Amino acid sequence: MTVTLRPVSGLRAPLVVAAAHLLACVAFLTVFLVRRDGLPDPVATHFSGSGGADGFTALGSFPYQALGLLLVPALLFGGLVYATRGARVLVALGCGVAGFLGAVTVCVVLGNARAETAGQAHLTPGAFGAAAFVAAVAAGIGALAGGRGAPAPAPAKAAAAVPRLDLREGESAIWTRSAGSRPLLAGGGALLAAGAVLTPLAGWAAGAGLMAGGAVLCACFGVRVTVDRHGLTVNVLGLPRPRVRIPLDRIEEAVHRDVDPLRDLGGWGYRAVPGRSGFALRSGDAVVARLTTGSEFVVTVDDAATAAALLNALTERARTTNGGG
Repeated sequence: MTVTLRPVSGLRAPLVVAAAHLLACVAFLTVFLVRRDGLPDPVATHFSGSGGADGFTALGSFPYQALGLLLVPALLFGGLVYATRGARVLVALGCGVAGFLGAVTVCVVLGNARAETAGQAHLTPGAFGAAAFVAAVAAGIGALAGGRGAPAPAPAKAAAAVPRLDLREGESAIWTRSAGSRPLLAGGGALLAAGAVLTPLAGWAAGAGLMAGGAVLCACFGVRVTVDRHGLTVNVLGLPRPRVRIPLDRIEEAVHRDVDPLRDLGGWGYRAVPGRSGFALRSGDAVVARLTTGSEFVVTVDDAATAAALLNALTERARTTNGGG
């Protein structure tokens, strides 16, 4: 018997991620309020590789920065999980981040509470080991509570009759259109915001990764799709590189059909699964190039029927010109 694992739809998975971050906030606030009278002012909030304090924050603003550190990723991962309909890996990652950040902020409070002055505060490697353990447990619980995994790529839906565009001898044509994803742009902005909040609390090393990821998402939220004598070309919106080009001699025929990124390609962005690859920035109409290798290249874009019709006309002309027709 074969069982297909499906993600949890609706609000359940985002609520699991949000609950994990709220629990991290509760843990931090509880420890902070219990130990507040014993904390130095300012408190140590950044530590060197040896564990010694080398960055400080006023006691009055410290809890707000820590809560920002915990709540910004909650918005980020909650939105991404909702957009992907409860993708298991994002639920686990979001809960793991909540567990790790919650444990680290608690350890920072305890490290300051044990010191007479902020300069004497120390954060041992064991604290990060404990945080990693909490993150692993939280990720596991989140994966079980939020969903049972993304579905395996399903067979492609039946497409309509293969479209063709009539081109007279010597006539040339080009089709181009942009396609974008607002969730990717929003996710990139959230990552940039999370990195900006994390940097003052944990330093550039901690925030740079989030900001770099956010910059990449913002840069790649859209693509330009072009059909011309060179074949089917997809490049990042506004940039000549990077790009993916499928030449005409590799295309058997083109069709258009509705595509669901999670079901058909396993996710959003550039994806590759057995027998299929391509760009999926949203659900809906897509041009599908059936390649001579037997696989498919898919791009979700508006007016895909016209793109497929022109691609078939150009492919047929190239095949005839090269003596293959």
